[in-house]
Formats: sequence, C-alpha cells, structure tokens
Amino acid sequence: MGKSNSKLIYVLIFFLIMTVAGIIFYYLEWEDPRIQLAQDIEMVSQHGELDITFSDMKSGIRSYRVWLVQNEREYIVAQEDFAHRGMFEKHLSLEIVPSKLKIKDGEAKFVVQTVDFSPLKNTASIQKTVTIDSVPPKIELISTAHYINPGGSVLVVYTVSDDAVRSGVTFAGGFFPGYPTESGKKTLFASYVAAPMDMDRDTPMAVMAQDKATNEAAADVSFYLRERTFRHDKVRLNNSFIETKAAQFQGRDASLAEKSPMEMFIYLNETLRAANNEKIHELCLKTENTQLWKGAFLRMKNAATMANFGDKRTYVFQGNDVGKSIHRGIDLASVRHAPIQAANSGKILFTGDLGIYGNTVIIDHGQGLASLYAHMSSISVKEGQAVSRGAVIGKSGASGFAAGDHLHFSILVHGVFVNPIEWWDSHWIQDNIALKLN
Repeated sequence: MGKSNSKLIYVLIFFLIMTVAGIIFYYLEWEDPRIQLAQDIEMVSQHGELDITFSDMKSGIRSYRVWLVQNEREYIVAQEDFAHRGMFEKHLSLEIVPSKLKIKDGEAKFVVQTVDFSPLKNTASIQKTVTIDSVPPKIELISTAHYINPGGSVLVVYTVSDDAVRSGVTFAGGFFPGYPTESGKKTLFASYVAAPMDMDRDTPMAVMAQDKATNEAAADVSFYLRERTFRHDKVRLNNSFIETKAAQFQGRDASLAEKSPMEMFIYLNETLRAANNEKIHELCLKTENTQLWKGAFLRMKNAATMANFGDKRTYVFQGNDVGKSIHRGIDLASVRHAPIQAANSGKILFTGDLGIYGNTVIIDHGQGLASLYAHMSSISVKEGQAVSRGAVIGKSGASGFAAGDHLHFSILVHGVFVNPIEWWDSHWIQDNIALKLN
C-alpha cells in the first residue's frame, strides 16, 4: 500500500512538473519575432519609401520602432506600442523624408526593431549603414529649337550632373533615354523623341534625371508643333486576296484552321498586327549606346511611293467596312525582286518572318534609332552583322500581309514608328540633328 501511494505520488509529481513545464513553455515563448524589408535599403532619397512587415504568430507583436542614427542622435521614423495581445502581423508603408526628420545628407545608421508579447520579450532587429541623399541631380537644357511634325522626330540635347544614373525625355506617355555624346570638353546627352500622330500643343515634354538614391529632377522642354494632316484611304478587298492570305497564314499555324477567310483577315489586321508591333517595339529597345549612322538615310532607288506614312486605312469588302489600320511606314515599289539597300550604317538587329510584315530586316543605328524593311522575298544578312550605308540586305517581295511586290520601309525611335521622310532629308538632319549636337 505504501509503495502504491509512493508510485501515485511520483506520477502526480511527474504530471505536475510536465504541466508546469508546458505552461512555462507556452507562456515563455522563446522564438524571436520576424522583420521583413520588402526592398533593400542602401540610400535614403528626398522622398524615400520602404515597406516593412513585422510578424510573430505565437505571442504577437508588443511594439516596433524604426529610426535613423546620425552623430549619436536618433531620428524616429515610426514607432508603436500595442496594449493587448492579438497583433500577429503588422505591415507598414513608410515615407522617409530627410527634410521632415531634419537629418543631414551623409552616412547614417538605419535601425528597425520589434518586441513580442512573450514574458521573455523576444526581440528582433535589423541595422544597416545607409547614405542620406536628398539633393536631386541638375539638368541644363542645351537645345532650344524643337520643331515637331506630328508623327515625326525631335532631338533634345541636355547636360546632367555627375550623380545622375538615368536620364531622358518624357513625352506623350513615353520615355526616351538620353545617350552621352562628346562635344569638345563637354559630355552632352542626346535623346531622340518620337511624336505621336495625334499630339497637340498642350502635350507636356520634359527632361527627367534620376540619381542613385532615386531623387528625380525635371526640366520642361518647349516646342513648336507644325500643322500636319494625314490621308484617309479606302482599301477595297477582293475574295482572291482574302482567301490567299488566309490560306497562307493558316498553313503556318494549325490553330487558325477553323477560321473563315474573313475571320482570318480580321485576325491578321487586328490581333497579329498588334502582336507584331509590340515585338518590334521590344526589339528596338535593344540599341547600341553610340551613334552608328551618318548623313541622310537612303531611299529605295527608282521606286514609286505606293502608300505614305500615317495613311489611315479603312478596308472595304463587298461594300462593308471590315477593319481599319494606320500605315506605319512608306511603301515603295520598283521592279520585282528589286535589291534593297541598308538606308544607313548600323548593326542587324533582326532577320526573319515577322507576321504581317513577312520577311523582315531591322537595323539598329544606335541610340534608339532603327530602320525596318518588310515584305522581302529574300534576306542576305544575318543578325549581329555590321552593315554600311548602301549595302544590299535582300530583295523586295510580297511576303506577309502584302498584295504585291514592294518594300515597306519604316523608321523607329525607341520602338515607335516615325515618318521616314524626315530622315531622307539631308537639310532636315542638318538643321534638327547636326546643329544641335555640334
């Protein structure tokens, strides 16, 4: 009986110890809370932004604190204490403004700390050395005469301070990077800008510069917009053309086999055209930093103009409007399989089939400028190859969405189609490009 009581006592003591240990383990949680920075922080700009998440899924968050330390002085960015348990995760979107904190530019220590609700007050912290930089880069506009034709090109020349790591011109929803070019002892930046066909005088244009700390500066660019109208054309379609092109593209893509000839026409004119233009835009962003071209661009020899840049086309079939498009180049026709020359020196950026454009060559002329040659019957150059002005790159044809043998010629500025006529004109290049750079 005495032994049984002893065993029972030992068992009770064991369970009591385990219960107490469990309670202690539960309340004296040993796990540290977590701090997660959404982005790495090395510099604090004029208006720095930072996302921080604090979490503790066991006892919850007791408090958090974010601050900067400079010359042994603390500058509180954010802090909060929670009176009760229940806050297991806290997300902060902070704006760190040095001018409001009254902290000086230079080196500082960035500190984040959080404490949980465990009686042990487990603590997590992050400390990093950062640089406070609240001064934006400086911009000086060099070019002053900016005459723009709708659908045309314009060159903006400027200088930026040495701390700028990115600069260019913002215009009509696009960004056109600037490229360094030497002029005497000065480094200028040249930004070739594409003007939309439908722009107006109130469209803002500005040079933008950004430094390593993401501080931004902007300088307005004034311009004079010339008047320009674009032709409206009606293109009458026949059964032969629609059926031939439908069969041609369906033969390449089995997924299109169920479409009727008219459904194929609409697909080619709308869906495939948009996809091809997007691909061209992406290709043309891969450009050399230096100018590869010189002088006026060549126009195809002995060729008649069959369609102009900016022509607004309405396609008509059996008396009904079945689609619209805007012509983004100039169609030039000579003899069948006429030799096609590189309009200027550069580097072959793309060769191959390009949907509605058929067999296509794109030449990069550097600093965002490119030329495109479409509907070719054959191509005689390879991607990556350097070509000189006037070099034969292939022959004209009727590949792609073309009704007859011709060359579709386009000029692009950072992937945006612009009017080639300007680039064929030596006087325009002298007045609008060369004089600004010199």
